[in-house]
Order: sequence, then C-alpha cells, then structure tokens
Amino acid sequence: MATHTPTLLERPRERHDCWNQIGVFGDGTCPELAKAIHCRNCPVYAAGGRSLLEREPPADYLREWTQALAEAKDEDRAEDTLSVLIFRLGREWLALPTHVCQEVAEMRPIHMLPHRSGPVLLGLVNIRGQIRLCVSLRELLGVEPGDDSGRTMNHKNPRCLVVIAGDSDHWVLLVDELYGIQRVHLSAIRDAPVTVAKAAPRLTKGVIDWRDTGVGYLDDGLLFLALRKEVL
Repeated sequence: MATHTPTLLERPRERHDCWNQIGVFGDGTCPELAKAIHCRNCPVYAAGGRSLLEREPPADYLREWTQALAEAKDEDRAEDTLSVLIFRLGREWLALPTHVCQEVAEMRPIHMLPHRSGPVLLGLVNIRGQIRLCVSLRELLGVEPGDDSGRTMNHKNPRCLVVIAGDSDHWVLLVDELYGIQRVHLSAIRDAPVTVAKAAPRLTKGVIDWRDTGVGYLDDGLLFLALRKEVL
C-alpha cells in the first residue's frame, strides 16, 4: 500500500516559515514554485499572513497602547501644535493639515478627459491601481507660476503628486515642490494678507511664519467644497 506524503498545507508545524526555508527567501527548492513563481502567490504564504493578523495580542497590549496614545494627545494639547504638510505651488508655499494627506506619489502620466479636462481638472491618474481625479491647485487658487529657481528649499523633492482625502472625496494635487511634514505652534499662524492665494482668499485660514517665509495654511474643508464645485 502506497504511503501518502503530506503536502505543505497538511503540515502546519512546517508551513509557518517555509518561504524562509525552501521558498524565494530560502534556497528556492520548493516544488510549488514551479506553479506559483513567487511565495506571495501560494496559499501557504497567505495562511501565514492571516495567522499573524488573527493571533491573540500580548498581555497588556491594549492597555499600553491606550496609555501611549492618551499621553501623545495630552502632549499635543499642552504644546498647542499642529502637524502640516508643506509644499510649493508656483510662487507660493502652502500647507495642509496632515490628517487629509493620504500619500505622496512620484510624477506619472496624467490622462486627459475628453471635453472635461481644463485649467483646474488636469485628468485622471493611476495611484496604486485606483483611478483618481488630478487637479491643479495652482489654477484653483490663482497662484502665479513665476520662476522656481530661487524658491527651492528641498532639491530631493521636486514636482510630485499629493493624494488628499475627505469624508467621501479623493483628489490628487499636482505640486511643484514638496518640503515635507512640519509641526508648528498655533501662535505661529497669523491672519492671511490678500497677497496669499489672491484668487481664492477664503480658502486660506492664515499664514504660518516658517523659515522666514509665509506659508499659506489652507482650510481643507473649504478646499474640498471648492474642488467639488469647480470640477464635479
């Protein structure tokens, strides 16, 4: 009588790290690789990932994280600070609260929409497999393009895309330069003069005094409303 050799799926003690032993992260001798090509396409690898997500948390895990997050919130309230993403459009440095900024992506093709694309709506762009509307915030705010050479603060972050999201909105902003995330004190925000975002002054909450530069702090709620009105 033939002896049945258990498969990897039938050997739970051995399957938890087979990708590190005989898979693509090991010596590559697993016979399943001929079909799967890579361990990420194998049900054993997927089962291992699920087991990590479904495992019981360590003792006091929830209590420790609850305490840590509570301490962080208390610290923010005590310091009266605000986290913003700072970027440049043409002649202006602007900022949005980080809670609406989902991701920063490198430049990629923007596909125009027939009879719809224009100064504000640039077209469609693929972000991680999701098709999003890409817009020119510079055109929406009426910011002058100008000469960029003397305004660069971070040569490592040239023109790029910033994905922002509200309750039901997702937009991709084309920005000329990204500085990054900065935490600023609320006392550093003053009333915005008319020279900031002249075509849409109501979208600017104030100006952040930062590095001897005035950064226009945008009202994210009003920005989403303006984009919906202009584009949709």
